[in-house]
Amino acid sequence: MPLRVGVIGAGFMGRHHVRIYREMPEVELVGVADVDESAAEVAAEYHVSFFKDYRKVLELQPELVSIAVPTSLHHEIALAALRNGTHVLVEKPISNRLDHAREIVQAGAESCCKVFVGHVERFNPAIRSLKEVLQKGTLGQVHSIANLRVGRYNKRIFDTGIILDLGTHDIDLISYLFGHRAASVFAVGSLQPGRDYEDHATITLKFDQDQTGYIELSWLSPYKVRKMFVTGTRHFGLVDLIEQSIIVYDGQRWADSGLVSRDEPLKLELASVVEAVQHDLPPSVSGEDSIYTLQVALEAMRSYREGKAFHFPEFAGSSYPIGNK
Repeated sequence: MPLRVGVIGAGFMGRHHVRIYREMPEVELVGVADVDESAAEVAAEYHVSFFKDYRKVLELQPELVSIAVPTSLHHEIALAALRNGTHVLVEKPISNRLDHAREIVQAGAESCCKVFVGHVERFNPAIRSLKEVLQKGTLGQVHSIANLRVGRYNKRIFDTGIILDLGTHDIDLISYLFGHRAASVFAVGSLQPGRDYEDHATITLKFDQDQTGYIELSWLSPYKVRKMFVTGTRHFGLVDLIEQSIIVYDGQRWADSGLVSRDEPLKLELASVVEAVQHDLPPSVSGEDSIYTLQVALEAMRSYREGKAFHFPEFAGSSYPIGNK
């Protein structure tokens, strides 16, 4: 039997959830909800019932819903779905409040429903290949990972700044690649006149094993760039998350790793989620992972506002991801 799935929020990301679910033979897409009536065009394009009220989708008793709404609405909708007995995939970040994030994860446990969080870059083939490169020791001991994530500001983002919206990708990725959680965070940031949240930030993550993560974020760039610079004791790696490529410099020349099999990260993510629901597997990205990422991001925001670093003694010696993969 195909898995009954609903999509709540059919904007920038949600429309891609709709598209991919409709392409999956193991899924029956039962409904799409969005407060914006123009999103009805997305539902019509893929021949799916459309509702303005997300509760109407839940009344259809889907087994899984994707929640791709503004971050400030994640808590309300996720709790409603979980209490309905529905597994949830929440776009990242899981919430803009730590207490709300914990309530979502707790509600999942109490309802025996799975909570997936859409840290889609984990499914980028370049990241999966880079993880293999690091595990093989190709670069030697890795001392630093520097991520550059810049592009134009998107007006759809109105309830959060760049650290929560984009920086959570890189906090998660760097921790995932190092294999443990950060010991401290320090950040600087700025915002354009007339905006309520930061649109540029630089974040430094310190880890226990003499490892450092650097994150550069900006909504002020005319160009979209998603790159990672990985410095090891033997070699240097350059990863392009858009091109899905890894090249390695050995001190004399650059060489393509030849390991990346390109594919759409969101498609891989949704396939993983559907498989986990159908076969009762643990989430690849757990709710606990996302609570950690949110906590570090919130402290990064606090750091740039107060001008000082914040430490995480509770994370000492803790591996990452906290989940199963």
